[in-house]
Amino acid sequence: MLFNSLEFLLFFPVITLIYFVLPHRVQWIWLLAMSYFFYMNWHAEYALLMAACTIVTFVCARLIARVSEPKKRKAALWAGVVFNIGMLGYFKYTGFFLDIVQRGCDLLGLPVTTPKVSILLPVGISFYVFQALSYMIDVYKGRVKAEQNLFKYALFVSFFPQLVAGPIERSNRLLRQVTAEHRFDWERTRQGLLIMLLGFFEKVVVADRACMYVDAVFGSWQAASGAQIALATFVFAVQDLCDFAGYSYIAIGSAKILGIELMTNFRQPYFAHSVQNFWARWHISLSTWFRDYIYFPLGAGRGGKFKQARNMMIVYTVSGLWHGAALKYVAWGMLNGALQVIEGLLPQPKNKPKFPKLDLLLHILWTDFLILITMLIFRASSMRAAAGMLLRIPTAWNAPAIATGFSGMQALCTGICFLVLFAIELIHEKRKTLTGITDKLPGCVRFVLYLLAVLAVIVFGVWGPGYSAQAFIYFQF
Repeated sequence: MLFNSLEFLLFFPVITLIYFVLPHRVQWIWLLAMSYFFYMNWHAEYALLMAACTIVTFVCARLIARVSEPKKRKAALWAGVVFNIGMLGYFKYTGFFLDIVQRGCDLLGLPVTTPKVSILLPVGISFYVFQALSYMIDVYKGRVKAEQNLFKYALFVSFFPQLVAGPIERSNRLLRQVTAEHRFDWERTRQGLLIMLLGFFEKVVVADRACMYVDAVFGSWQAASGAQIALATFVFAVQDLCDFAGYSYIAIGSAKILGIELMTNFRQPYFAHSVQNFWARWHISLSTWFRDYIYFPLGAGRGGKFKQARNMMIVYTVSGLWHGAALKYVAWGMLNGALQVIEGLLPQPKNKPKFPKLDLLLHILWTDFLILITMLIFRASSMRAAAGMLLRIPTAWNAPAIATGFSGMQALCTGICFLVLFAIELIHEKRKTLTGITDKLPGCVRFVLYLLAVLAVIVFGVWGPGYSAQAFIYFQF
């Protein structure tokens, strides 16, 4: 069930109404049932995998909490880690591993033929596995107490707004919230609906329309001009942000209506002044997960620059693999890690710049340029395609542009939406909010603005030939 579907627009109001009518003792049970119903709308049988992940991490955490012998506690922890990483690895990386083996055999001239497998990746498996693992590790570290109720813990793992694409929440924040009593609150509902509206604008109006142009150019890059490839890379960078941040806004807004606060997952990443700062703003729940559960245990920056660089490269290589079973994702992750290592080695200026705002702008533009290169690799169909596109940008600038089916009116509509998005991001970067601005207006004016915004999403979200609702990009991860 997609957020940008009629089914969800019917599903969410109904389950919310019933949720607030029910007494507190069964509210969380209703949420658990509806979360599994939400997930089973894709492939019902894969709910068994989520249930297995839940039961194994729950049992392992209970064992960790009950035994005092360090070896037994560590054995229970590793049992949970191996099971869940093994399950994730089977569904996500079996084909990739067999392909690497086949290439190696071909290179060595060995007469080996690996089997061809086609395993459907369960939606959201990377997200709920990481969320469950963080709980179990936190119990092992003594950061949280082991949950005694399996079904309450199951709701923490399966809570439907953030189940399939995050934010990846921690148990010390979400577990107590999903089982607490929540009463209907109009002001909280208004704020949640406005956050959801922003998410629908970014996903339905911006990302889905930008997708049409990006797919056309990246699908026929061999014939596209350098200018077209450069523009498509920029458009994809905006599409990727709006697609994923749009999902996060809808998740955060819908959870807020239910009385549950989810963490901020994006914070104006294209205003970052360095690659490291970009990753402190982009997919924050995943970046902090890797920081807390891989980078810090490896030693972080302890032991000198070399070890810090090694640990950074390990983290971002793993991050690349997390995003997909392909060499391009590994290269993408390693490039992001390498850029941050280089930034850490560069000498810091001793004096303050004479023109700090201009200096900041130049740093932002340079960072965005570097990120665009990584985005091209991320979106390309393969590393070979990425290399070809990067080479074509400066060498085929005067080549005739391919037909994309993107009309002048569609381009104008997209351009206006990009400007609106830039204005919204700039407002948020200035530590202001849209509601903080609109709340100063009279109630009737606010109502008209809200109504116009809803109509704009409906009208511009489906206008134009070739438009179709797209699944969220990060569903495949």
